[in-house]
Amino acid sequence: MTELWIAGGRGAALEVWAVARALDAARAAPWRLHGFVTPDGSVAFDPEDLDVRDESAFLEKTDPARVLVVIGIGDPRTRAAAAARFAARRFEFATLVHPTAIVGPRCAIGAGSVLMANAVLETHVALGAHALVNVAATIAHNGVVGDFCSLGPGVHLAGGVALGDRCDLGVGCCVRPQIRLGPDTRVGAGAAVVRDHPGTVTLIGVPAEPLA
Repeated sequence: MTELWIAGGRGAALEVWAVARALDAARAAPWRLHGFVTPDGSVAFDPEDLDVRDESAFLEKTDPARVLVVIGIGDPRTRAAAAARFAARRFEFATLVHPTAIVGPRCAIGAGSVLMANAVLETHVALGAHALVNVAATIAHNGVVGDFCSLGPGVHLAGGVALGDRCDLGVGCCVRPQIRLGPDTRVGAGAAVVRDHPGTVTLIGVPAEPLA
């Protein structure tokens, strides 16, 4: 059976591990969870019975045909850089959807993305590659979420919201209908975004405004 490796060794990797474990318990996994790959060969939690490998050695010595990789790194730019390193060595990426997540009709999920427990893609949602949709985050109808975006726990995107690549939305923030956010935008925890911000900004507050 194909091995699944999680790239990352901190909180996001642990969250991805939980999704993988849930899929394994539900007998919904076409792979066997094997371990973690990190830049220094260590993780910030108990890896249980799983292997932990140094990334450089893993890239050099592992046959890409035998494994799948999923990126468990929270920061969008760091996640993008990691995905590029693995893609350059011809590794393929697993897409993980927790058994309790809801994926409605006409939704597309990009390769390498992870939907965590109780996440919701309502309908006609386009989720880019390597996106992380955290616990209980929701994306309403006609949402567009770019590559490498991170939606924190309890984030809510109303209908027609569009996020550029590598956006990072903090826990509990919300975005009103039809809003557009530019690439690399960061939204602070609990913020309420009520107007477009097409550039690259950091937004905080209610209503959300650019950080001075």
